[in-house]
Amino acid sequence: MLVTSFAAAQLLPQGHSHNDYRRSRPLHKAMEHGFMSVEADVHLRRGRLLVGHDGFFLRRRRTLERMYLQPLFERASATSFRSVFPDGPSGFVLYIDVKRGCPALPDTLLAHLVRYADMLTHWEQGILVQGPVNVVVKACGREEEWLSAPQRWFQFEGRPHHLGGPWDASVVPRVEMPLRRITRWRGRGAMPAEDLERLRERVAQARSEGRQLRFWAATNKPKVWEALLQEGVDVINVDRIRRFDRFMHQRSSPKGR
Repeated sequence: MLVTSFAAAQLLPQGHSHNDYRRSRPLHKAMEHGFMSVEADVHLRRGRLLVGHDGFFLRRRRTLERMYLQPLFERASATSFRSVFPDGPSGFVLYIDVKRGCPALPDTLLAHLVRYADMLTHWEQGILVQGPVNVVVKACGREEEWLSAPQRWFQFEGRPHHLGGPWDASVVPRVEMPLRRITRWRGRGAMPAEDLERLRERVAQARSEGRQLRFWAATNKPKVWEALLQEGVDVINVDRIRRFDRFMHQRSSPKGR
């Protein structure tokens, strides 16, 4: 049975709620289904951080602060800043996909984040201060500047070239790429052997560096999710959150094993 409250949610640390702009209450819906990672597509427009995939979806009231930061802060404060879930772990990921405004957007973002300092994982003079929420931002060209600041309020999600790069997992904890870089397989039959080998090589490299992998533009089919999970992919990009919730419940049940 699907959950209807955050308190009852079976947490799904492998799930990343993608395409949130399609839902009227995206954070609430993702958390209702136990997701530990959500994505906000953000545009900088006239000093405001607006949420939407492109200009068509942007609305004045759909701001990053109103839709994500404020409700997460309320959830975190209810647990004395231990988690955004009752009796849950820290480490909830708010991923900000910078759609328009980079490289200026992080300046505006920083001004917002410091208002919610009590809930955020951050670094003071290079020392980690763990909070219930980790902000991860799409790498967009000013990483060196932010890394040299005395306080750092977010990490970066990297691209394939960040694997084997100079920044360790404390800076780039997660790497994303389209699944088509690995395979065109979409769940019919078995994944081709040469594609499976490429997938395993990427997973092994990321694991050796302490990073997670996230593949986007992957079909929302349970067979594909199962293949990725079996091969050690840490984060499953999900558009159909209800379907993924059901899939994970069935997978963890005695009959699904």
